[in-house]
Amino acid sequence: MERKNKAMQFARCDLTQGGILELIESEGHFSGRHVKQPTLQIVNIRRVPANALTDVYWAVLSDSENSIEVVISTHLSHLVQSGQLVEYTIVRLKTYQYNITDDNIHIFTISEVDIFEDNPERVIGNPISVLDIIHKKDTKDGDHYFELDEDEWDDDSVKEEPLTWSLDEPSNFCDWTIEVARIHEGGSPMSKCQGKEKHAHNKHSKERKGKEVSKAESNHHIKYYHVHKAVVSVGPRRSEYFATLFKQNHLSEFATNTSHIKLEDSAADAFPAILDYIYTDKNIKFNTKNATAIRHMAHYFGIRSLWKRASAYIRGDFSLETAAIYLHESILYHDEKLEHASIDILAERIEEVNRRTLTKLSPTSFERIVTSPKLKCRSKKLSDIVLKYCQQTQEGAMDMSLLMNCTRSEVMPSVSRKAALPLLKVAVAEEEKAGVNLSDTNNVLRARCVEACVEEWKETLAKPLLALESRDKNISRILGATSIEHRELPLAIQVELLEKSLCAAKVELDDVKAELLFREEQVEGLLKNCKTNTILPLSGA
Repeated sequence: MERKNKAMQFARCDLTQGGILELIESEGHFSGRHVKQPTLQIVNIRRVPANALTDVYWAVLSDSENSIEVVISTHLSHLVQSGQLVEYTIVRLKTYQYNITDDNIHIFTISEVDIFEDNPERVIGNPISVLDIIHKKDTKDGDHYFELDEDEWDDDSVKEEPLTWSLDEPSNFCDWTIEVARIHEGGSPMSKCQGKEKHAHNKHSKERKGKEVSKAESNHHIKYYHVHKAVVSVGPRRSEYFATLFKQNHLSEFATNTSHIKLEDSAADAFPAILDYIYTDKNIKFNTKNATAIRHMAHYFGIRSLWKRASAYIRGDFSLETAAIYLHESILYHDEKLEHASIDILAERIEEVNRRTLTKLSPTSFERIVTSPKLKCRSKKLSDIVLKYCQQTQEGAMDMSLLMNCTRSEVMPSVSRKAALPLLKVAVAEEEKAGVNLSDTNNVLRARCVEACVEEWKETLAKPLLALESRDKNISRILGATSIEHRELPLAIQVELLEKSLCAAKVELDDVKAELLFREEQVEGLLKNCKTNTILPLSGA
């Protein structure tokens, strides 16, 4: 009710009736003491990018009956940005100018205003554009010069197809080509294989074949997009990259009217959608796999509105389930902020991450997660995760340095029973591969694995031996052992495991004997008490 009363109050007394028409009559003059200063309402306000650094604001002013679109002078932009000039604000115009260009374009600029504190928070009256009224009037006045028969005009002849970009072959009026090549590190695997062939009798034929294949692959990974310079460099969705490029016609690109760009696969796949965004009002369909690439290209090509949309999508889509993909893409496109955020969430909640997701990570990414100060993971759980990564990652991806960093005693002081023996095999294999012997080093992975195996000697050593050496197949099946893994280790480590396991078994046996002896003594004491309690009543009788 309070809002409604405010609006009615302004409608009655504050807006200058006929104020918009008075502005129209001031054409070609600045306002001053001898020009009226009408009180009007801002019914709409919008931002229009002028260039990469400056924004211009347009507003629609109303006197409750008529309205007109005006330009807010740039030195008043801070009033819009600070929230003093917003929709429905009541203002008094003090300095303004209205002009009509030779092309019949109406330009009205305001450069000084007084702002009323109260805001009715709604449009006062039902204003209509004064320029529409003038246009209709001019059209009506000219009707008597001609007797127009609309049927004589063929409507189909004025329908024009909108300008569009094209692939491979130029469409109408295309005047620029963008060559997009995909980046492939290390070249084609097929080319590598052919490069290694050393048979002399067919050397020349293989080289010729290799060149032909390389050329075919090169053509397959290069696409040519034909565009219009006026579209990609002008308008609200323009590319600042091309707008700047087309002003420098001394560059080598102008010799062939072609830009040469190299993109990663995900960026190359999304490039047609970027052109659709520039050419039409079609919104890009973002997903987890293309959002980072699109944001990178929006930044590279200087498409501000697209960059904001991609950033908003990433913020809403970012989660534990999508972090691994964003980590891979952020590394690819050097997005450090997104990269750190992905590392942090994966480290903090690594126990919740799907194991297959972790095994798909690069060794460097996996190492950064496990060594992150944000890591929150139980030691034995971490040993299972590291073992899974070692078993399922690509052969040769794991090395001694990576293994030592991921299994430091600070983050993994103990190893689970399930992971102990397999991790011990991995550690020994990596030591042999690196040509080092870390058996005498304190807190190395080997020592912790041996310790875990010895603690659980019945499960890791005794049970497999009993199962596989038993003649009774039912016993083997019940024990569930399929191989004696410790026999795959070097003899010295096998001896170490068995010696320490025997010592552990001896300690355990001694504990059992001591427990049995203690129980026997308790039983003998109870028997004596029972005999004593039985005899005493008889002697008393």
